[in-house]
Amino acid sequence: MAVEKLEPAPRTWMEKTYDLAGIFVSLVIVVIVTVPWQALRTSSLYLSALAPATFVVYLLMGLLVSPLKKRRVAQNVEKGIVECSLRPGPRSLPSAYTPPGPADKRGWITGCATVRGGTLIFQPVAAFTGSPVGETLILPNIEPLTGGLRTPATGRWYLGQGRRDHTVVYIKTDTGVLEVAGSATALKAVGIYPTEETQRT
Repeated sequence: MAVEKLEPAPRTWMEKTYDLAGIFVSLVIVVIVTVPWQALRTSSLYLSALAPATFVVYLLMGLLVSPLKKRRVAQNVEKGIVECSLRPGPRSLPSAYTPPGPADKRGWITGCATVRGGTLIFQPVAAFTGSPVGETLILPNIEPLTGGLRTPATGRWYLGQGRRDHTVVYIKTDTGVLEVAGSATALKAVGIYPTEETQRT
């Protein structure tokens, strides 16, 4: 079945820069700002303050980027799309489906997803740019498993996206069981989350 690629809200250039090279850009900013004090650059005081100053600038950049990310996520949720990561279980993907390139070392595939009529539609995206890549995955008859939650999730599962406040949900499909990781709020909004009633059964 041919399905159009999902079209999530595009990431801004500032988000891409922050995720790809935020620390390096912060260091460059510190070096440029301290040009008037070039004579101090060989001093031990300057060198010892360089790392903390770079980290402070990196945190400030994060404060600027955060509202952009929240706005983009909200736009996606309005369209019924959630940014998430998917980790297939043994034989949980249709035999005809080929993931777009290697997953990360823990098996997670970056992407976005929606649910339409009980069918999970997952579109892989490039880790940093967020651009759709590869073939859209269609999984009909999905069912979030009872008690199938791990929160908060630990570690960074995929570059630029992994967050400790994300929830991992176990999903049962016609072909097996897989994991979907993302914001609990967003997963609930698109129906990739066990209901309270399901969790009590």
